[in-house]
Amino acid sequence: MSTDYSRSVRLGGLAAGVEESALRERMEGTLIHLTADGHLPVVAETLEVLVADLRRWPVRLSLDPGRGQGRLDDELIRRLVETAAGIDPDRPLRIGEAQGKAPLHLHVGTAPPPGTAVAGTPDGHGVRLRHTGHPFPRLNAPGTGLGAVLTAAMLASEAFKAVVGLPEGKFQMTPVVDFCPVLPGEQPGTVGAPLPALEQVLLGGGGAIGTGIALVLDLLQVSGELTVVDREVFEKPNVTSYSIGTLADAAAGLPKVRLIDACLRRIEVTPFHGTLQASIEAVDAGTLPWPRIVLGGLDSVEARHDLQRLQVDLTLDGSTGGPVGTTVALHEALPTGPCLRCYFKANHTGKSAEQRLHELTGLPLSRIARGQEPLTERDLECLDNQQRELVGQFLGRPVCGLINSTELTGRTDDRFRPSAAFVAQQAACLVVGAWIARSTGLVSEPPRRIEYDTRFGPRPDQMIDHRLPTPGCVCQKDAALINLIREARRACR
Repeated sequence: MSTDYSRSVRLGGLAAGVEESALRERMEGTLIHLTADGHLPVVAETLEVLVADLRRWPVRLSLDPGRGQGRLDDELIRRLVETAAGIDPDRPLRIGEAQGKAPLHLHVGTAPPPGTAVAGTPDGHGVRLRHTGHPFPRLNAPGTGLGAVLTAAMLASEAFKAVVGLPEGKFQMTPVVDFCPVLPGEQPGTVGAPLPALEQVLLGGGGAIGTGIALVLDLLQVSGELTVVDREVFEKPNVTSYSIGTLADAAAGLPKVRLIDACLRRIEVTPFHGTLQASIEAVDAGTLPWPRIVLGGLDSVEARHDLQRLQVDLTLDGSTGGPVGTTVALHEALPTGPCLRCYFKANHTGKSAEQRLHELTGLPLSRIARGQEPLTERDLECLDNQQRELVGQFLGRPVCGLINSTELTGRTDDRFRPSAAFVAQQAACLVVGAWIARSTGLVSEPPRRIEYDTRFGPRPDQMIDHRLPTPGCVCQKDAALINLIREARRACR
């Protein structure tokens, strides 16, 4: 099975405004070279995420393990090589000094060697990033797993700008970045109280953002219990856009909820392989616990509206999007408003993804609704010859995996905005940062919307606004009914 780079190349092509074939050739000729301070706290975690993020592009990749006391240990090097091979065995991580012409040099740590373009280091839950010629300040706290993922994602973001050749005006090289997703307006390094265990928490969506949230929670060494809801299976295109998962996982067709379960080593996961609607019905039937907090990583307005119908105490929704798919955002929602319907208006004129799939393939909507079930020969019986030829190539695959399939749509729909792991990870960091801030009492202000474009980087003085409920929204008109639903679910909790 070969690695599918179509989504990462498409994202770069949209951002740079160039043909994907030309960009792929440029990327294949690019060498990215990594070095690190071996004594740095969470250097191993940062490097593992960074190597995986960069290996999800068709570039050449090398790592200098260093020398002496600061040398990276052999076990870490072995894991890094295995991480890269799990994503693409045909493009191995080369160990040794940089070779080739003008490599892009990234460094993890505060003491970058000569020739480094960008260096970054975790500081508590946050990140400090420096371009050549800009020294690091004294760090305020040892890095955490959240700081490690954010550092790796933002180093990859800086590399993305250079590798795809973003034109002037489409990006900003900020020479100094100090950012914390827990306290966006303050300097990194404020770790605060110990993290609580997850209790009555649900993760809605196991896609690009959902796997990023799982990665952050695991590297933070969070314990507790978590319900994970997703109806799809892990497929080959997901290998280069999700934060976890290998080619072997794609070949096995693992349900995404099982992939996340395997990632969360200290958390007892209740995997729910089905739709959000089915999970709500399970909550009301008493077979699935009603959560108090929801962490959202969904990709449609309709799914977010379904998530809101759980009517939990607090919903922390992460998103990616924007003109080319590089914008990340956090939406904090309450059952009393602002709710996710206040943030995301229903599109009453556009067709749903299921309706578009029905029109394209001829599959009945009732069959599409059973999205997790693999296609069989029997599903072809009701189709005409042209539809049968089109759908027949997907036999054995779940229907839900076809809704955004680039093989099926031909990637001609400009509304399709592919994500990338380094983008989704920054959205995931906003979600987990908000969970830390709210659950430890570091933040008690009204619900926030936080948004920035990863091509330009976070701007704490411009990226945060507080939201009020939308007059006339369901959360306002049906407040009494929502309270009754919440009381009934609380009684069964």
